[in-house]
Amino acid sequence: MAKIKLVLSPGHQLIFLLVIAFLLNINTLLNQYAVDDAIVLTNNTFVQKGIKGIPDILCNDYFKGLGGLKGNELSGGRYRPMALVVFAIEYQLFGAKPIISHAINLLFFFLLIYLLFRFLRTYLLKEQHPYLAFFTCLLFIAHPIHTEVIANVKSRDELIAFIFIVVSAIAFIKHQQKKSFVHLSIGLLCFFLALLTKESSVVFIAVLPLFLYYFYHQPIRQSLSFSLPLLVVFALYMVIRYLVIGFHFTTSNLILNTPYLFATTSEAFATKVYIILKYILLLLFPHPLTSDYSYNQIPYIAIQSVWFVLSLFIIIVLLVIAIKGFRNKSLVSFCIFFFCFTLFLVLNLVVNIGAPMAERLLFQPSLAFCLVLAYFYLHATKKFLWPANLALTTLLVLYSIKTISRNAEWKNNDSLYLADVVTSPNSLRTNMYAAETYLNQANAEQDGEVKNKLFSKSAYYGQQAVRIYPSDAFCYMNLGSARFGLGEYAQAADCWLKAYQLDTTDQEAIKATAFISNYLLKQGNGWADKGNTTEAIKAYLKSTQLNPLNVDAWYNLGGNYYLAHDTIHANNAWKRVKTLAPDYHLNIKDFY
Repeated sequence: MAKIKLVLSPGHQLIFLLVIAFLLNINTLLNQYAVDDAIVLTNNTFVQKGIKGIPDILCNDYFKGLGGLKGNELSGGRYRPMALVVFAIEYQLFGAKPIISHAINLLFFFLLIYLLFRFLRTYLLKEQHPYLAFFTCLLFIAHPIHTEVIANVKSRDELIAFIFIVVSAIAFIKHQQKKSFVHLSIGLLCFFLALLTKESSVVFIAVLPLFLYYFYHQPIRQSLSFSLPLLVVFALYMVIRYLVIGFHFTTSNLILNTPYLFATTSEAFATKVYIILKYILLLLFPHPLTSDYSYNQIPYIAIQSVWFVLSLFIIIVLLVIAIKGFRNKSLVSFCIFFFCFTLFLVLNLVVNIGAPMAERLLFQPSLAFCLVLAYFYLHATKKFLWPANLALTTLLVLYSIKTISRNAEWKNNDSLYLADVVTSPNSLRTNMYAAETYLNQANAEQDGEVKNKLFSKSAYYGQQAVRIYPSDAFCYMNLGSARFGLGEYAQAADCWLKAYQLDTTDQEAIKATAFISNYLLKQGNGWADKGNTTEAIKAYLKSTQLNPLNVDAWYNLGGNYYLAHDTIHANNAWKRVKTLAPDYHLNIKDFY
């Protein structure tokens, strides 16, 4: 029987893991800020106060530093001061420097790998194969699903929360072995800090008994008893949270923050179940990857859909396997329960998290997948050493290539949005931002031919955005700007008018409609000078439609109706002039 010979000491294994983690993610140091980095750093007024902003961070909602606008758009608000405190300290020391931010993310990732390896090898898997912890961590490092957490500065909260959870687990296991008050205190403190980093860390209350039952052979009741102090800490966190931000559960009318806004109850449930299957498939085959799965990238599915039935069947099969392996404490059973517990709170089943799914939300659950994969690989080597090694090597090479290439796509907003609109062609957000990206590039371009091509691309994605969701003023604003850049002024006018109708308080829409109204007024004057009253009337009508207060447009419209022998419409237009500006000088001779 072929066996793997141990050729690396634990210390050498750890060094190897850290070197691989560095090599696969070093290109993130070249990246700029992207996506939600503005929330936590570049546009956060509390963070930009540095250490002086920490009291404001501790006493306010997560989004308050942005003016408090976004916090009310998500059910339940957000109280995550710990991650923002870390960003405030970073800003105090270094300012907003992308290379520093990405380097800090890497350092946190290295620390997590060190703790994970130590935790798995020394505390959780000490009775398992001596290489199981190593291969689990190696797969965890290489898996492309983690690129969002490492390459996106904002997702540092996932790293910090996981670090606190691992330290808390180590401390509780030491407490279980030695009944040490010091270790109990460390475990509770780290759990509390994890909650202050991400609320979803509460699932550790359910995960800790799993560790003790499966790997330390504690009776179920005794394993559960270790969660009692965690419940006390969670209660304390909830009290603090209530005192700081309260408990408000709002229903947002923004589809980008309420993914199931237009779904029926049965459609919402069926889609949420289907998303569990999508998460599993992403772990098995992490391609393509995208930063956005929002409306309408994952269409609502009916409860009688084949996808729902298949998803439910797979979930039931996994749960049956987990339950059957519960009594004999099988590793596969543990991994299934760990995956379910750590994923449950981000499925929108309890509270709206603002997104139907996201790759960063698999950061902790993916550990179970990597552990199972490493377990089956080591089991296969007992009979099929070379095929197993070949399969693992191939997988790691493919993972590594994907990780490196995906990290590069996170370079900045432009590279990310233009890559993700290809992989998420039905997403409202990716089309919206791709349209804006090409629009900005077109406005900055000097070459006329290239400029038109960029405006055309912006118009294409803008049209896709309004097709997906025809009720968003921002989409119409971008589409109108692209149309205007292409010289399609009437279409631009229609888009900007639609934007204004959708949101009459939008200042950009007000400015744009006023601008195009004046532009069409001048265009109408041009037609009138050429004696083409028909085209002049069209231009003036559109001008008044865009800006009903444009007195000159009403006046000239009346004059051209008069020239066209349409005295009824002419008089109506001039009456509007006298209503808007009683002192306005009317003279029919102006039109001869």
